[in-house]
Amino acid sequence: MEGLRIARPPESSGLRSGTPGSEAAAPRGSGATFVSAGVSDFSRWFAPLRPHFGRWRWVLHAEPQLFRFPDHWYRDYDEARGEFASPELRDAARRVLDERDDWRLVEGAYLDAVADSLLDDWADFYALAEPLDRLDGFVEAYWAAQTPAAAHALLARTVALHFSCVDGAVWEVHASDPALLDAVREHVAGVHGVIAADSSLMQSLLRYQSSR
Repeated sequence: MEGLRIARPPESSGLRSGTPGSEAAAPRGSGATFVSAGVSDFSRWFAPLRPHFGRWRWVLHAEPQLFRFPDHWYRDYDEARGEFASPELRDAARRVLDERDDWRLVEGAYLDAVADSLLDDWADFYALAEPLDRLDGFVEAYWAAQTPAAAHALLARTVALHFSCVDGAVWEVHASDPALLDAVREHVAGVHGVIAADSSLMQSLLRYQSSR
């Protein structure tokens, strides 16, 4: 399974820091790790893959606050329950099949729904080659992978599509279908302020962060 690593080159850092003159060159969207307007890097960089998300169930490994729902979902406040009750929020809740700590098993529509407004920070998203009903089997295999090579073998065997974000600066994508990578490669070639390079070893499991 091959992949791509997509990042902002050092010279584009002005897009984040507000360097004078950078606004004219900045792409539409916030261009920031924490999205308050516009769309996330995840959504912009992987736009060609979003129509495919619904093909799989996904294991999401990230802090819960990463999944920041769109602002307009927070309406229809239910006074009796003390919570927002918009149709979008109720639908998102139904898409979560299993959850524990910072792990979620979801239907693909969930990831697509939050893609624009999720926070571009530490995260791993795994599209399961074979659907699961619970997290247990995948999580146990995850922790049993004791080396980067073992992690690579696990993902190559069980995952059809994998996204990984490092510190709000780098996103990686690995896919079993080369056509999906070709679509991303062609797309990001036309995105201002990013660079892409091949990434062959899927050692993106979070406990290997220090080895990247």
